[in-house]
Amino acid sequence: MEFYEDHADQRDRFEILAFHDASSKTFEELDEKLAPIEKMKWKGKKLPFPILLDASGDTLKEWGVRAFPTVLLIDPEGKLVKGGSEHMLEKALQEGK
Repeated sequence: MEFYEDHADQRDRFEILAFHDASSKTFEELDEKLAPIEKMKWKGKKLPFPILLDASGDTLKEWGVRAFPTVLLIDPEGKLVKGGSEHMLEKALQEGK
């Protein structure tokens, strides 16, 4: 969340997506699970980026997500960058990519 807020002026150049595991089947269930986390960890704020539910777990398997949190970097062409990280995104933003 800090990266997202720290780079608000460059929001037209990147997006962060959060995936939730298959333990929540609906957004209502997800909201209930996130409420205590929002209060304690995020100082009462809602996440400023989209949260996607992967109720089947298929997307997480296909993208190789095995633990949370996991950082995935998707390039401007929509391709998954293997080994992507916030550091790589920071560098790309600084280089004007």
